[in-house]
Amino acid sequence: MSVKPNVKKAKKHLAKLRELVSKRKHPFSEMSEEEIINALRKTREEIWDKKLVTRS
Repeated sequence: MSVKPNVKKAKKHLAKLRELVSKRKHPFSEMSEEEIINALRKTREEIWDKKLVTRS
């Protein structure tokens, strides 16, 4: 039994999601370039550590 997708409902949800995202403030908007780079490095290290832990 196949369920037919409701395209109108999906478009409505997508528009609402886009509206909400556009109103959100970017997490880096208040940071300097150096602070952004440090934050990205920290996040990259955390992800790298988690990947290594799962492989071990």
